Order: sequence, then C-alpha cells, then structure tokens
Amino acid sequence: MNERVIDPFWQFHHLGVACRDIEKDFAVWADLGYEREGEVFADQTQGIRGLFLHGAGPRLELLEDLPGRNTVAPWLEKGARICHSAYEVPNLDVDLKRLTARRARIVVEPVPAVAFGNRKICFLMLRNFSLIELIESEAR
Repeated sequence: MNERVIDPFWQFHHLGVACRDIEKDFAVWADLGYEREGEVFADQTQGIRGLFLHGAGPRLELLEDLPGRNTVAPWLEKGARICHSAYEVPNLDVDLKRLTARRARIVVEPVPAVAFGNRKICFLMLRNFSLIELIESEAR
C-alpha cells in the first residue's frame, strides 16, 4: 500500500481556515504580511463566504458561515482553525476513484464552486481523518 496514489501533477492550492469573521481574521493575517487575493466571495451551495490570502506562507482561504448555515461552525466549536488542505487536480473523476479505492470517503460530492469560476470541487475525508478538497484543474 505504499505506491503513490495521486497523480504527480497535483498542485497544492491552499489551506482552509475556519473563522467567525473574515475581516477580523484578515487583520491578524495582515500583521504577518498576508494580502487579499481577490474579493470576498459567497458560495450558497457550500454555505460559506471566503477570501483567499497570499503571503510569506501557503495561500490561505478564510472561511465563515453564511447566515443560517453551519459549514465551518463545527470546526470552530472543536477549536480547529485549519479545516482542510486543497489540491488542484488534472482529472477529478480519476482521482476520486483512486482515493475512494484507498478508503477515502466523499463528504461533499463534486459541485461547481464560485471561487474557481464554477470549476468542480469536492471534499474527501482521508482514513486518517484529514479533510482534503480537490479542485478541478483549469486545463480540463
């Protein structure tokens, strides 16, 4: 079971950071040199508002719940801030099959995402309980 499962052309994209208030969290990350990458976006399908940041470390995606939704609140209630790592993949369908064959569980089926120009994303829980997001590559 040590053979490489993922395509060598996967690209790390970002770390998802759960927060209660994007603007308050941004102010803290700005102290560390992070800058906005675009504008705050809302994704009704996922029930979140988000903002990408770039800086000295990895790209971050600040995430807060839309009113009446409960997407990131469970992470915050458990004291977790980094809620997922995301990868841009060349073939979403193939990679989903590879990962589910290794006992990863799909927790959000592929859906179009506002943040990525309606390219599809999906979320999987790995067998070590790490949540990952796969983002359909633009090249598709």
